[in-house]
Amino acid sequence: MTFAILYSHTLAAHLPGKLKKLNLFFYMLLFLISLQTTLAESQQREDLSPESPYNINNSDREAGIKHDLKYNGCNGFISGGYIQTSVKTINNAQAYGFSGELDCGISWGSFLKIHSSAFATINPRFNSSNKNAIQGDFFNQNKQSYITLGEAVMILSYAGVEAHIGPQRFDSPHMDQDDLRLLPNIFEAYLINYHINQQFYLGSGFIRTAKGWENNNNAEDFVGIGDAFGGNSSQSWIGWGTYQQDNFNASAWYYYIKDVQQIFYIDMTYQNKLNDIFSYELGGQFDLGHSVGIQSIGLVDATTLGVKATMSAYNTTLSIGYNKNFGQSAAVNSVGGGPFYTSMEQMTLDAISAANAQALLLSLEYQPIEYLTLGLAIGDYQAKQKSDFHIQELNTYLSFHYNQHFTIDIMYAPTKGFASIPSSEQYRVILGYQF
Repeated sequence: MTFAILYSHTLAAHLPGKLKKLNLFFYMLLFLISLQTTLAESQQREDLSPESPYNINNSDREAGIKHDLKYNGCNGFISGGYIQTSVKTINNAQAYGFSGELDCGISWGSFLKIHSSAFATINPRFNSSNKNAIQGDFFNQNKQSYITLGEAVMILSYAGVEAHIGPQRFDSPHMDQDDLRLLPNIFEAYLINYHINQQFYLGSGFIRTAKGWENNNNAEDFVGIGDAFGGNSSQSWIGWGTYQQDNFNASAWYYYIKDVQQIFYIDMTYQNKLNDIFSYELGGQFDLGHSVGIQSIGLVDATTLGVKATMSAYNTTLSIGYNKNFGQSAAVNSVGGGPFYTSMEQMTLDAISAANAQALLLSLEYQPIEYLTLGLAIGDYQAKQKSDFHIQELNTYLSFHYNQHFTIDIMYAPTKGFASIPSSEQYRVILGYQF
């Protein structure tokens, strides 16, 4: 704590103007950390810790809006990270970064809640003075520090209906927070969800803009949701339904992004146990995308199928996922990690700019203790003709998440390209503390 305060004070002397706001922001974070109260600890607050990197073992990205969170008092998340990416014979970039998130909220009974947050990142002075040598995922488009609005959402609840209005985190197959860097994606959204019974949810709404490291523009600014997808619009209608009973769950999603594309997605998962030691999971997914309006991102005509299977025993999980794309274009893109079972740290199916591509993923995870996960994954991505595109990726990772407080995420992700595809490497280390 003393080190953090001294660092913050020293930094203030070198941050004129706008950047002094960052220093004040971090002073507030340190003050709140030192004054954690019993009230704050007792609330069922929004979990701000990063998600798992793999869709194949992570269903949270299809959760929709979150229910029954209590917003009383303040909490937050501070983190520091290092990232390095290199493409052999082309470039090498790295960056250190610090970030903070301060969340405060209040609830009036069970009917009205208001929740707001502020985000900030700091590009420390010991990063390179050459912007071309700085890996930009942690910062704004100029690879500089920034402070910005995070969430500012009002939640209205009555009976089985819950509405979320304003900038907020949101997880769905083709739009998700994807917080595998320092800060998550945020969406300006107007959503309503109807809890029909214990098994069935229906939801719909409107999403206007997106902010974050994957909004295809500037991480500190909201841009039109169509722009974030690579087109040009600020209108997206969305509808969904989810069903869960016993060992079976399913979800269906529809997106209409004006002047860009429409997307339909469905998945189904079945989980069960063979005995007290062995359990398994089987899943399937279907994804369909078509151009609409002015087709500002070019032709979208893709149908993608996916299957997955996992087997778990003795704290070890072995998973396999396969995706195949059909149609006249590449697989449908996303703002966030995307829905596909074969998504990895660097490669995803929609990154292959060719029709009829396919991807295969094998992963092995081991959990020696409750809070620690060690993983190894191998993926193969290729176009219909391997000479057009073929790349393989290896991921080794460690994830330590202790009781929604301390987090450590380490990832090493090299790729091997064939033919004219260059090979690459990526290192990522992010340490976090939630209070």
